[in-house]
Amino acid sequence: MAGKERRREAARRRYERRQAARAAARARRRRLLTVGSAAGGVVVVVGIVLAIVLSGGSSKKPAALSAGTTASGSASPSTSVPPPPTHAPGCTFNPATATPTAGASPKPSATWTLPPGASAELRTEPSITIPAGAVPITLQKKDLIVGTGETVQPKDTVTVNYVGINYVDCAEFDSSWSRGQPATFSLSNLIPGFQQGMEGMKVGGRREIIIPPSLGYGTQGAGSVKPNEELVFVVDLLGVTHPSPSASGSATP
Repeated sequence: MAGKERRREAARRRYERRQAARAAARARRRRLLTVGSAAGGVVVVVGIVLAIVLSGGSSKKPAALSAGTTASGSASPSTSVPPPPTHAPGCTFNPATATPTAGASPKPSATWTLPPGASAELRTEPSITIPAGAVPITLQKKDLIVGTGETVQPKDTVTVNYVGINYVDCAEFDSSWSRGQPATFSLSNLIPGFQQGMEGMKVGGRREIIIPPSLGYGTQGAGSVKPNEELVFVVDLLGVTHPSPSASGSATP
């Protein structure tokens, strides 16, 4: 009988140990589920906070817009507008050595007639050198060749050869030379910097005009001119036509 009792006692102890092990396993599973639920809640809370922060930040305007816009118009709120340049590394535009744009046609030969007494240099597209240093913040104009003909007035129609480049990197954005013939237009239809830069120039002259963004294309840009670009034009004045008195006459009472 003593042997049977010992066997029953041993079996009872094994059963209790198995039950205790199962209870411990259940307790571990409950702890893991609790920790997982808490972590999931933290992730949800963090996600909600991030969504609130990001949605609030997206309603703010870019800093460039808060500084105001130029007369050329405001930029789209979704457009990042660079600030006007303040420093130029120095560069040179030389049409004789410039690498042609891929697929571009060769520049035509000059065929126009120069005004009487004009320098033969006006038959050659100019090189432009920009010094390193601070970028001008006001309109600059300098006569490279002084003309001897008629003087330009603010509302005149002019015939010119010109090349336009970016002040900072000397990249060309427009040129009558590339089309092989001068351009004729009224000054009243142009950007303020070009109008003001041409005033007082004489036929047969060549002038360099540096135009800040505020007198150019401003924060909008235009065509290949990017927002807030500082522009440089070198202009040859080949002819001028003054408006007739009837076109600008005064009204009668």
